[in-house]
Amino acid sequence: MSEPPVAEAPPLVNLMDAVSTARVLDAAAEVGLIDSLAGGPKHTTELAGACATDESMTTLLLDTLTDLGVVRCDAPGRYALAVDGLPLLTMAAAGWSKLAGVVRSGEPLAMADTADGAAVVYPDLVPLLSALFTPAARRAAQLLAGSGADVLDVGAGAAPWSIAVARYSPGVRVTALDLPAVIAATRRAVDAADLGDRFDYQPADMFTCRLPYAAYDVVLLANVCHLFDGPHNRALLQRLRPAVRPDGLLAIIDVLPSPDPAAQRSISLYALGLRLRTMHGAVHPLTAYQTWTSNAGFGPAQVEQLSSAPPLHLLACRTR
Repeated sequence: MSEPPVAEAPPLVNLMDAVSTARVLDAAAEVGLIDSLAGGPKHTTELAGACATDESMTTLLLDTLTDLGVVRCDAPGRYALAVDGLPLLTMAAAGWSKLAGVVRSGEPLAMADTADGAAVVYPDLVPLLSALFTPAARRAAQLLAGSGADVLDVGAGAAPWSIAVARYSPGVRVTALDLPAVIAATRRAVDAADLGDRFDYQPADMFTCRLPYAAYDVVLLANVCHLFDGPHNRALLQRLRPAVRPDGLLAIIDVLPSPDPAAQRSISLYALGLRLRTMHGAVHPLTAYQTWTSNAGFGPAQVEQLSSAPPLHLLACRTR
């Protein structure tokens, strides 16, 4: 006699787990546990002393974090961080804690879709974001191989995408374009990757700077369009088009809506999070990108999924 199928957890149970997980991470950051572990593995007794917390509760919290995959237990009572980039998580948690106020006012916590706001937000943020994109960047570099030697990375940030392209295609030379306040972070990331001799830098605003005519085989626009509304994206692509050589390539990398309900849940959260740091940021549909690129003078876009988490796609279209 076959066993009856195990019932799936009802949505309420999943939501309760999500709320509990968020609060566990909040508490670990608030008491200083994450910062203490960032200095290296420590014993529970040492952590409780450093954080001025009850040792038994500290142990229980650490065991829960271990089951969540956030920390690991190297030996009885001795713990270490198991996830890179936890400062990004704590930064995100601080923003999400203010969501109700943003919903009431409609005003974001930061104006990252303006030059002044981006100059404040991104110098510290882009190195943390970069680690999230490494696997997808490798895939994009493979797909873009052979597209040309001269690449313009627009809104480069910590340059995860163009660093991957330069590593995968040794003949490529990259010009990284970003705001003067951000370009220092770009240089640090490129130097850390030992690619300083392959990069040039243009510290400027992508919406106002002058670009050389027909100078690039590939214009890379990665994780930029979601920061802006339709009119800004349309204007940006029209500005970039003259910089692309004949039969050159525009490579847009961004999140697209998904027909899969599970994937769309994550994308909806991402779209909501965009409004915490922008006034008009959004997850735009493929049809919008197709309209913007066509109006700017590019041909049909070929779409490739780069990763499911984060849910990123490459939209590649050549000049007409």
